[in-house]
Amino acid sequence: MAESPLRPGVPGAVPGDEPGRSQVVEDGGPAGGFTAAPAPWGTSSPWWSAEAADGTGPQMIANGTGGHPLPNGTGGHPLPNGTGPIALPNGTGPIAVVDGTGPHAMPAPLGAAPLGAAPLGGPLPGPAEPARERRQVSGLLLGAGIGVALVAVLLVGVLAFKPDGPAAGNGGKGAVSTASTRRIIAVPRAGGMTKDATAPAAAAAFPFVMEAVRAAGVPAAANGSAVYTDPLGRTSVLFVGGTGAVGDPAPYLRKLRPSTFISGGQGNPGQNGGRAECGTFAVLAETHTYCAWATRDSYGVVASERPTTNPDFSLMDDVMRRIRKDVERPAR
Repeated sequence: MAESPLRPGVPGAVPGDEPGRSQVVEDGGPAGGFTAAPAPWGTSSPWWSAEAADGTGPQMIANGTGGHPLPNGTGGHPLPNGTGPIALPNGTGPIAVVDGTGPHAMPAPLGAAPLGAAPLGGPLPGPAEPARERRQVSGLLLGAGIGVALVAVLLVGVLAFKPDGPAAGNGGKGAVSTASTRRIIAVPRAGGMTKDATAPAAAAAFPFVMEAVRAAGVPAAANGSAVYTDPLGRTSVLFVGGTGAVGDPAPYLRKLRPSTFISGGQGNPGQNGGRAECGTFAVLAETHTYCAWATRDSYGVVASERPTTNPDFSLMDDVMRRIRKDVERPAR
């Protein structure tokens, strides 16, 4: 009895030893006894297969470049007579969830910085300024503003009460009243000399003396100027005087020097007090002498009408004291 060949899948069977179809037929087996049933898709691969075969599904092309845009394409076209989105009749719209917690923040994308945080690689935000420091800064600014306002008020007060003019030189004792304790009147006879008929403005020394009076700041009295001449006609002088807020006599006498002042020295004011100064001044190409006195509320100038080649201050000082004694009187 001949041995039957081993069936596939039986232990001891060697691949390639299974009988073929022709062998089975030769051995008397039924025709097609081991023929496999045909697949439902035939000999083609299924459409979902990724194998490169004769399938009809999409095939992967090695080193493909992907889709290409159509040159001069017009893009999508709207549907003619389209109705667009149609609202659902009796629709309820979005429905709120009862006892819902509201919208939730989405987590930041991978690699992005959370809201309010510094970006990657950037500087870290500093700590928030404490409320206490903000209050301190506000207090300092308020205090500085009040201090500036106080300084402005003080400056206004100082400027409002600051003495000016001749009163400012009153030794720091405040303004001197313009009401004088003396009065100046150019009487007809003064110092043994007679008042000349010549108008003071016509005198040779008048423009130089009056310019100094205006610079000193206290105007001459209404009847405070005259030209006096001695009976023999050897001496002729111009007198100008006035009363007011003179202040410190020393600086006032320096202002009272004639505009063409040359040189001078201290004089003798006499028994009525104050200070006196004598000196020389130019009238064109000639030299004249003068003497002046001043108190805190009166002054007077006696200037020679005749030139001199040898100035004698003592002589002019004596003439000044004699004239002062007659033209300066206590105020009544």
